[in-house]
Order: sequence, then C-alpha cells, then structure tokens
Amino acid sequence: MLTRPAAAALSCRQCQSAIIRAVVSRPATSSFRSLPQTTSRRLPLATPATRFYSDVKVNETIIEKESSTPVPPSDALNSELDAAEEAEDPEDVPWFLEVEPPRHPENQHAVQLPKIPEGAPEVLEPMVKYIFEDMGLDEISMLDMRDLDPPAALGPNLIMLFATARSERHLHIASGRFVRWLRKNHNISARADGLIGPGELRTKLRRLRKKAKLMGTNTAIIPGGDNGISTGWVCVNFSSNSDNVDEAAKLDDSGRFSGFGAPQTGTTVVIQCMTESRRAELDLESLWQTVLKKSLRENKQARGEKISSPEELDELLATKVQLPKSESAQQWQALQKASQQQRRAYTTSARRLSPEPSHKTHTSPAVPDELVDLQDHSAQTTPVLEQVRKRFEHIQLVGLPLDQDQIYQFVRDTMIAPAAEPASGPRLTLVDQILLTAEERGMIIWTDKMFFTLIEGGLLSPSFGQPRLAPAQKNLETLMVQKDCGFNNAQTSRLLSAYAKRGDWPRFWDIFRRPSLFKKNRSSDVYKTVYEEMARTGNQVFCIDNLHWVYDEMINEPQPLPMFGPLYNSLKACIRVADPAAAKLLEASPGDIPVRSHYGRQRLANRQYLRMLREVEALHTETSAYFARQRMYQGMNASKELNFTEEE
Repeated sequence: MLTRPAAAALSCRQCQSAIIRAVVSRPATSSFRSLPQTTSRRLPLATPATRFYSDVKVNETIIEKESSTPVPPSDALNSELDAAEEAEDPEDVPWFLEVEPPRHPENQHAVQLPKIPEGAPEVLEPMVKYIFEDMGLDEISMLDMRDLDPPAALGPNLIMLFATARSERHLHIASGRFVRWLRKNHNISARADGLIGPGELRTKLRRLRKKAKLMGTNTAIIPGGDNGISTGWVCVNFSSNSDNVDEAAKLDDSGRFSGFGAPQTGTTVVIQCMTESRRAELDLESLWQTVLKKSLRENKQARGEKISSPEELDELLATKVQLPKSESAQQWQALQKASQQQRRAYTTSARRLSPEPSHKTHTSPAVPDELVDLQDHSAQTTPVLEQVRKRFEHIQLVGLPLDQDQIYQFVRDTMIAPAAEPASGPRLTLVDQILLTAEERGMIIWTDKMFFTLIEGGLLSPSFGQPRLAPAQKNLETLMVQKDCGFNNAQTSRLLSAYAKRGDWPRFWDIFRRPSLFKKNRSSDVYKTVYEEMARTGNQVFCIDNLHWVYDEMINEPQPLPMFGPLYNSLKACIRVADPAAAKLLEASPGDIPVRSHYGRQRLANRQYLRMLREVEALHTETSAYFARQRMYQGMNASKELNFTEEE
C-alpha cells in the first residue's frame, strides 16, 4: 500500500502529469540524444488522443534533472554518428529531394567590352563595366574622336559610346540610375537629353488624357503617335574638366590682340543609349565614322603626309573605332557572303588568250580572268540593269580595282540600261551603292564629269519623269548651278541634245549660255547641235525668235568658226525653217521677182534671213577657198620634199 503522502501526491493532476512525462520520455543519458532526428517517410501510427487535465501550459518548458551517468567522449559520439549514417537507408530520402541542381550551359560567345584608349579619364573603365553589368545594356561600341578637327559641337576631345537597351522602359530606368550613379560615386553632374523621369511621365500622361477628353472624337488627330512620351534615345554626356574656366585675352602669332576666350581642355564623354530599332534607324556609328575618316584624311593632308592607299586610311580609322563583335552575327554574315558568292554570273564567251597591245587594261596578277569577264560585259552596247548590278556586286565581292572612268561608266549604264518599268527606285539605289563604294575607296566623287554623267543619264533614262527620279534630277541640276560646274564643248553638246530630246528648252538655253559664264569659247560642234535641234522642231516661230541671237553669238566668238561642213549645212537647214523662201529669193535674179514696186523689191531684198543666208554663203565661199589654198600649199610642199629626196 502507498503511504499517505504518496497517495496525496497522486491526487494532484500536476504531479501525475510530471510523473507520466518522466516515465514516457527518453532518458537524458541516451547516446542518441545528440544525433539529428531524420524525417521518416512513413506516416505516424494512430494512437488514441490523451487529454491531460492539468493547469500546465503546453508551450511551457519542462526542466529535466541532470543524470549522474557520465557523458561519453566526443570521439565515441563521432564514431556512432558515422555508423548511423552508414546504416541509414537511401530510400529514406524523399523523392522530391532527389532533384539535381540545374546546370546552365556555358556561354559560347563571350562578350568583349571595348578597350579603354590611352589618356582617357579614369572613370571610363568602371563606367563601361557598370553600363554592361548593372545597367544591362548590350552591343557596346566606342569611338575615340579626340583627333577630330575642328571638334564636334558636343565638346572637345570627344569619346562616344553606343549601347542598346531592351525596351523603352529599360532605357529610361537604366539611364536615370546611371546619372545618379555618376553623381554619387564619382561626383559628376551628367546631363541626360531625352530622359523622361517618373514625375515627368505622369505629367505628360495626365496632360494627354486631358487633351483626349477635350478633343473627343476629333478625326483630325493622327492615331498611333507617341506624343513625345517614347523617344527611344537618351544621350548622357559630361565633361572631365572643371566648371571654373578663366577667360583671358588671346593674341595671334604677331602678338596683336585677337579676342577673349578660354582654352578647351578636358575630355567630353557621350553615351548614346538607344533601343534596338532606334539604333538601326539612326545608324549614328556610320555617320560619325564618315566624319572621323574625313577629318583624319584632311589632317594628314594638312601635315603634308601622303596617303598611299585607302587601306592605310581604313587601318588608321580602325584604331579609333571599336564596334561590338558578335560571333553569331559574324557567322551569319559569313553565310550570307558565301551564298552571294555562289550566285555569281560568269560569261560564256571565249576569253582572250593574250591582251591586245592597243587596249590598256588595269589588271592584277591575282585576278586576270575576272577582269576579262568584266571587259566582255562592258563590250555589250545596252546591258540590262540586272546585269549591271551583278557586275558591280562581283567587283565588290572579289575586290577588283576600280578607277574613275569605270565609276562613270557604271553610273551611266545604271541610268540608261533597260529594265522592267517603273525602275527608278532600283536605279537610284544602285547609283547610291556605286558612289558609296567609290567614296570608301578614296575616290573623288563630286566632279564636273560626275554631274554631267548623272544629269545626262537621268535625261536619257527610260525611267525619266517617274516620281522618284524627277526630284533627284531637279536636285542635281540645282547642285550643278551652286557648284559652278563647267563642262567642255563635247559634254555641252551632249547635254543640249538630251535636253532637246525631252523638250526642256529653258534648261537647253541655260546649258548653251553656261560656257560664257566661265569665259570659254564654244566650238563648231556646239553651234551645229543648236542649229540641228532648232531645225528638227520644224517650228518657224521658235526658229525666228532664237536664230538671230544665236547667229550673232557665233559671229562674235573670239576665234572665228569656219563656215564649212556640218556647221554650214545645219545653219542652212535652220534658216530654211525660219524663212522657207530665202533660198529661192537668193538664187532668183531681179527680173524674176514678180513684185513691180520699187519698195516691194527693196523689202524683199532686206529680209532678215535672206541677208543672213547671203552672208553665210559668202563665208562658206571664203572658207572653201581658204581650205583649197591650204591643200594646194600642202601638196606643193609634199612634192618638193619628194623631189628633194629623189635628188639625194
């Protein structure tokens, strides 16, 4: 039997709970107390719920008495732990924990950031890394334009970077963070043109909603406009020099005062952040490369240095330009180039085994066959436009040499070659390609002969008068007048014939008067062309209005023109159109004229074009006699020389 104190203790619910927990719980001396409890995949056995009626809180900790059993050493615990891990069944690991970590494929094309040029500001290197890593902009390129002379309007010693954003939102968020990063880490106050902040964007959207509410359903509003909200282009620029600029008086080389100013020091850094579509549309890299290439060429010429070849200028430009190198893009370009080379057209005509000595050919030892093919193609009278394009693309792909005469011939063939009309667009596109290639190879493009070739080709083109060719022709004629182009007599005659064919008589007379602006004499061919075109019209009024002053211009030439041959025949034909009766009145005798009145006979004798014809016949007789005497004199001299040789 239990004693009274023990029975009293069992009547207490708190004591009963303590005794039960002490019996049920594991002993404190167990060696597995320090082991980690593993999660079992088996569900716990269903046990009847035990409800304890006690006042003790569930979350209250129970303090166990320390056992007097000694704790085993750490070595024994480690050995037991290893044994327990070995004895653990691998099937106890849950299936959802048996997933391997993801393996990311290695990037096959490593991105190469632009190298920092020598003498650049120190902030440039961390800035390029921040643009790529933190801002997340791609396709980073760099142009070192510190040698640009005169400097650009953006500032002196210009270094320009280009980068591409993924979207409009990415562009403005990254640009705003970049400006704040420069201000916080490098104490640089940069200016961001085109950046729309969050407050400004909300203001513009609110104004746009208000405007749309006021306008209602107005059909005058053009749909699809961005209303200045999306720009696609943010230009961040700053300068490394200080804002405190001390202006001072400037003196010229002779020591005299020339004005006030401050020296331009420091480096201007410009970061052009654009979306992909905007960057492709503007193509600022090509624009600035053209400006830099022109400046480098002019600087070398100013220093007296000669450029041996266009490749030398291209190599110098390559040291200033760092474009993004994408391996995938290069592979795609190589595939496109290979496919274009497979479509090359070759002639089936027989090739000459040895060149004729009378023909001058600019051949290269490496590619003689290609040049022979091009000469065979050039021998055709009227090549088709598609053939002209394939020939020129073949020259570009193979890298054959080109000279100025070939450029002129390509431009002329492009403008006058037959094609399926309307073909003004393909003609102008190919002409732009030819001129761009010539400029890249260091040729001088805008010469007087180039203007003549383009204008004559446009007049003789089958696409004359089409909507795209007409404005281009008008612009060329305006540029010709502005640049004061002077043509020789052969070119003037050809332009006169081309304008007369199109019936553009105001331009016809402008071209005729053009040699007088440069104090140049007109030749017999020019006047012959004018008389022929006037006579070809068959318009008596037109010939009467213009023949008299053209004839006076011919008579007043500093060097008299011989009234002989084609000039004489064309002038008589023009007089015949202006006054059909002049020839009969000149041959008739005074008794054959049916007019009996003295005044009538005088009026007939003093007819303007009858007197002109009489004067022309007199000049023709005099010129014929002069040439006869010259032939006789030359024949006598030739006979004397022959007799002298026989006597010797």
